[in-house]
Parts: sequence; structure tokens; C-alpha cells
Amino acid sequence: MGIFGKKKEETQEVDATVAEPAVKEKKVAKSTKREAKKTTDVASIAEAYGVIGLPVVTEKSHKLASTNKYMFHVAKDATKKQVKNVVEQMYKVTVEQVHMIVVKPKRRTVKYDRGYQKLYKKAIVTVKSGQHIAIFETA
Repeated sequence: MGIFGKKKEETQEVDATVAEPAVKEKKVAKSTKREAKKTTDVASIAEAYGVIGLPVVTEKSHKLASTNKYMFHVAKDATKKQVKNVVEQMYKVTVEQVHMIVVKPKRRTVKYDRGYQKLYKKAIVTVKSGQHIAIFETA
């Protein structure tokens, strides 16, 4: 039994010496996070909020783009306010309106296997007249 007591004491001493430097590293990591937030690009803003996915690029979305309306895939739990804030920060435009659409899953059959597509949500964002989002511009 004496052998086990010695091992516990040794591990406690090692744990105490390891714990002190870890606290200092956490403080350093927080300061670097603040610096990283200052220099953000479009992709990092979207990842940080986890709200907006890819833009929907279809014929219908290009027709809407001519009327200052842009369509995006959005997270299932995203709200209109979140989408508005993220689009304004990412693309430096003024958002007037946001419409949310929940796209229901369609039934699909591949050979003898039947299943459904995934349910997803998309947002139609109306931008102030005179402003545009460059992703939807055609050459």
C-alpha cells in the first residue's frame, strides 16, 4: 500500500507544476483572439457567426439581383436580425429587408432506395437601392 501512496504524491506535485504555466498561456491566447477579430475578412465573419452559407446562384436569383434582392443559404436556427447584421458586415451594404424561406425536403429515389433531401433555410436580402453585392455580378 505504501507504493501507491508515493505515486499519488508524485503525480500531485507534477500536476501542480504543469497547471501554473497553462494559466499564463490562456491569458496570451485571449489577447491574440482580440487582435484576430480586428483583422477579419468575409469568410471569417460568416464562420464566426455561423449564420450565412453560400449564395444561391440560379436563374431566379440573378433576376432578383437586378432588383437589389440577393439570395443566401442560411443556418436553420438563424434569425432575420442575425442575417441582416452579418450581410451588412460582410458586404458593406445597407440591408432594408430580409425574407426567410424554409425549403421542405423533396422525396428522392435512387434505384430501390427511397429517401429525402435535407431541409434547409434560405434568405432573400433586399439591399438599399444604388448598392450591390459583387458576387452576383455577371461579366
